Amino acid sequence: MTEYYWWKSKKNINSDIFAYIKRIEHDQSYRNLDNQKNLRLYGNYDTPALKAFNFQRSEPSYNVQNRVTLNIVQSMVDTVTSKITKNKPRPMFLTSGGDWTQQRRAKKLTKFVEGQFSHLKMYDKGSIAFKDSAIFGTGVLKFFKKRGDIAVERVFPDEIVVDDADGMYGAPRQMHQKKFIHREVLKAAFPKYKEAIDVSGMDPYMQSYGESVNHKSDLLLVVESWHLPSGPDAKDGRHVISIENQALVDESWSKERFPFVFFRWSERPLGFFGQGLAEQLTGLQLEINKILRTIQVSMHLVSVPKIFVEASTKIVSAQLDNKIGGIIKFAGQPPTPGQLGTIPPELFAHLDRLYQRAYEIAGISQLSANSRKPSGLDSGKALREYNDLETERFMDVAKRYEQAYLDAAALIIDLAKELDEELDGGYQVKVSGKSWYDEIKWKDVNLYEDKYVMQAYPTSALSQTPAARLQEVQELLQAGFVTREEAIKLLNFPDLEGFYNIASAVGEDVDKQLETMIENSRYVGPEPYQNLEYARSKVQFAYLHYKANNAPDEVLELMRRYMEDCTALIEKRKKAEMALVAQSMPAPQVGGQPLGVPAPAPVSDMLPMQGVNV
Repeated sequence: MTEYYWWKSKKNINSDIFAYIKRIEHDQSYRNLDNQKNLRLYGNYDTPALKAFNFQRSEPSYNVQNRVTLNIVQSMVDTVTSKITKNKPRPMFLTSGGDWTQQRRAKKLTKFVEGQFSHLKMYDKGSIAFKDSAIFGTGVLKFFKKRGDIAVERVFPDEIVVDDADGMYGAPRQMHQKKFIHREVLKAAFPKYKEAIDVSGMDPYMQSYGESVNHKSDLLLVVESWHLPSGPDAKDGRHVISIENQALVDESWSKERFPFVFFRWSERPLGFFGQGLAEQLTGLQLEINKILRTIQVSMHLVSVPKIFVEASTKIVSAQLDNKIGGIIKFAGQPPTPGQLGTIPPELFAHLDRLYQRAYEIAGISQLSANSRKPSGLDSGKALREYNDLETERFMDVAKRYEQAYLDAAALIIDLAKELDEELDGGYQVKVSGKSWYDEIKWKDVNLYEDKYVMQAYPTSALSQTPAARLQEVQELLQAGFVTREEAIKLLNFPDLEGFYNIASAVGEDVDKQLETMIENSRYVGPEPYQNLEYARSKVQFAYLHYKANNAPDEVLELMRRYMEDCTALIEKRKKAEMALVAQSMPAPQVGGQPLGVPAPAPVSDMLPMQGVNV
């Protein structure tokens, strides 16, 4: 029974862990079979198992092609994945009553995490994990340190092992991940245990994973185990990486969370793992498959034309061919072409009802699955309202999707703290802008967890359909955000992203100047070509905000200097405009002659004198 308390083991902890995993696999064999079934439903082919040596397809491709199926599971899983994952949740860090320094750090921390998301390709990997949740009920991403940096990988849900009793309320205290890794990779990662790795895999339990576990791909089963500490001062937190005959890593674990982010399509009332869309549609999919099979057999039996020949008729069957104008000799009753019967229309009607009901259960329309818009909805406003109504069905799913990215940000922060202590010079990340990038060091963004609040702000692309985009252009014109000429250009080619990038350049330019003064305490003055009134107003608001939050006086002085320079440039421009106006106005007249201008000389004075050669 020591395997139940493997984290208390003094020696041979690897044996206790493998005995525990073996017992859990026996008790939870249903879970492996459920995952295998769901994969078959989505992939539309048979897999004998989900282990490293036998997950391959067990039938040739021509058998798969000849199978009659209407795969609503795959259609709807792909549709909801596209609909939900088009949003890119962005974790933002907000202080609660924080001073100027804490607000600066929170703003930089938001950029730090945003840079990590870009570096790790989080949204691409999150999309894969979300699809796993729709198929298997639970999708998993794992965060870890790799060569002095943060790394993330998708974990196949069947690799995660959680005891049902421990995870009854969804918050287990221990967790395991089993994974097959190449023997040579393990030896390179743990050179101290080369001999143990060389002889590993001989155990009968290991050989049960495949006949060629030792000589085909040379893979070894590796189990990584975690036990969370039981309290703030408890010493029972433990982290172990083991093979069947050796513990490769054995260390304490003080964190209150596992290094995983979980995506769940639907949460069960009890238990750790979620329920997937494939499981919800299993009954309907099987019934649809049965009806399709019935229709297929019926079509082959009763829908193929037949020729009726009376038994007493003397006729050679070879004469019944498909030759044009062929001659058939007979004696007695002539052969009669005909059909055995027709397929009841109720069978097709029932198939259509089941097909429609499947989409109702999933909460999506067949139009969305086929990338078509409803008939009659041509205006952009109507299309947006239709999409909003359809998206409300997935509100709970979308909330869990956004929460997963907040959990990912928390794990990134934990790993960044560790790397900052381990690396010479600390840990930093590159954050790219539209035409530049900054390097943000962890020491400049480090905040205690009780000093900030994380919130997720979903960001998605603009309307994709031309009608919806044209509607946005009209709304921009009515609100006065664009001129008539700009609206005509956008209507001709509605590239709103390009327009927004140019239109927002005025504000982004001032934001960059402000950031340089606030973050680097370096003065950047205004230019005559800027929108000076807007720049002065925005810096004024920033000045009042940071002054109220006790910003350093040298930073406030830079902003005061900026506003004064803006005022000077505005006055200079006004004087230049007044001078131009004065030059363009006609001068006052006195006796037909402009005031202050000498009268022209008489023409005779301008001619050469008589008798004088000039």
